[in-house]
Amino acid sequence: MSFDYSALAVGDIISDRKILLCADSVERYVAAVRDESGVFDPSDSCTAVPPMAVAAFSLRGVLDDLGIPRGTLHTAQEMAFHGEVVVGETLSSTASIAQNAVRGSLRFIADVMDVRDGGQSQIMTAKSAIVTPV
Repeated sequence: MSFDYSALAVGDIISDRKILLCADSVERYVAAVRDESGVFDPSDSCTAVPPMAVAAFSLRGVLDDLGIPRGTLHTAQEMAFHGEVVVGETLSSTASIAQNAVRGSLRFIADVMDVRDGGQSQIMTAKSAIVTPV
């Protein structure tokens, strides 16, 4: 899905996704980032998901849904984690517009994310910002 960025208003939902954190996906994430923290243990039947994996999978959905054009810069990211996630959980990730402004030939877009587990407990909140050509 792609958006007409000029039509986005504060509060508009830009991404609403379900994210299944299966062992294979988490294992590929851990390998790709060379995570040696030991948080993820594929031999454990109730293994924890590294918090940054939750952030990466959630942010990927937002970026995919926005259809980010070439020349875009990801300029800021703030995250807060509120609970543990285990492999096999399905999370709900919703993102909405917090800012949409044009200055000269650049558009500044900020979004806020809310990630919840199946019981609707808040797992992560985040804010991110991008700058894209108009």
